[in-house]
Amino acid sequence: MRVIRGKVGAVVALLVAVGLALSALAGLGSRSAAIPAEGPWLIGLEYPEGGWIACLDDPSLTEGFMTADEPVSAVTVQTVPEATVADVRRVSDCLSRAMTGGSVHIRTAAR
Repeated sequence: MRVIRGKVGAVVALLVAVGLALSALAGLGSRSAAIPAEGPWLIGLEYPEGGWIACLDDPSLTEGFMTADEPVSAVTVQTVPEATVADVRRVSDCLSRAMTGGSVHIRTAAR
């Protein structure tokens, strides 16, 4: 009887571990931010990780700023005045694929 309880306990522990791992992975790739209907827009990154910097080399983006700390804790870039929601979505999708950590926030820039 003790052997069976030990095996059942091991199976339960394994199932709990798999469940926790799957719930942690469920959050990956969900960095897409809501995009306001009208621009120009500011795209902000907090504690970005991964290959995100290549996404900022987009013709719809203009000036940007990032903190001087290592690793970078904040980045803000602005869209060009003629940028469209589709342009912002393209950048947002790129960031969603490239970032392995951190968050993305998109808001309307002050005019």
